[in-house]
Amino acid sequence: MTFELREHVLDDCHRLTVVGELDIATAPALEARITELCEDGASEIVLDLHELSFMDSTGLGLILACRQLCESRGCEFSLTRVQPPVQRLFELTGAIDWLSLHGRAFAQRIARRPTRPNRVTAGHRPPDLEVTLALDSDAPRSARNYVRDLLCEEPSREVRERALLLTSEIVTSVLPENDDPAAMCDLRVWVRADVAQIELAVPRELLAPRRPKAPRYDLVLLEELASRWSIEPLDPVASIWFELQRPSDGAHAS
Repeated sequence: MTFELREHVLDDCHRLTVVGELDIATAPALEARITELCEDGASEIVLDLHELSFMDSTGLGLILACRQLCESRGCEFSLTRVQPPVQRLFELTGAIDWLSLHGRAFAQRIARRPTRPNRVTAGHRPPDLEVTLALDSDAPRSARNYVRDLLCEEPSREVRERALLLTSEIVTSVLPENDDPAAMCDLRVWVRADVAQIELAVPRELLAPRRPKAPRYDLVLLEELASRWSIEPLDPVASIWFELQRPSDGAHAS
């Protein structure tokens, strides 16, 4: 989906409608516009998220940074029309305590996941999807699209949403800090009757976080949303994988 910012101004309140997907590739555009508005002396900025189809922790980190920037410039900053998947991201990471939201009618908080099953042994059968990705700013979106296509007939919306978010998180976490055209990773996906498993194989040196002092929201989300996950720092190729329990027949969410 094409990323777009639509702006409406009323009495020095700038309402920015975010359209599309907010991740490492598109976040700079939103950051640049909010920075520009703050430098121009805007008194209030409202982010309208009702057309935001996807956001990962990169987008979350940007929103928190923009809140801090606006606060330092005396500009009010708030969100409106937050959709359930983004709401869950705010809740799981604790960011909801730091944000001002208009018209929120939050659903029941997410229940803790069930007891973790034993890991699927990937070697028992070839993956249903195996693709090599160039590790650039478009890699998280490309990975999401591959997983989205593979899970297009998955009857559980919750499984689909978790798979897309966690896929985006693990790919973003290994992107080189500086562009490296030679940096590659292998994305593998297995879909079984009871479990979906997604694995990323990367050079071990890419496991170091891009910003070591930044909050590791990716690990928070893996712990909260995955049925089971691990980071295995093998040399020379490391593995990051997670599993999602698929509902049994008759227990699918629409």
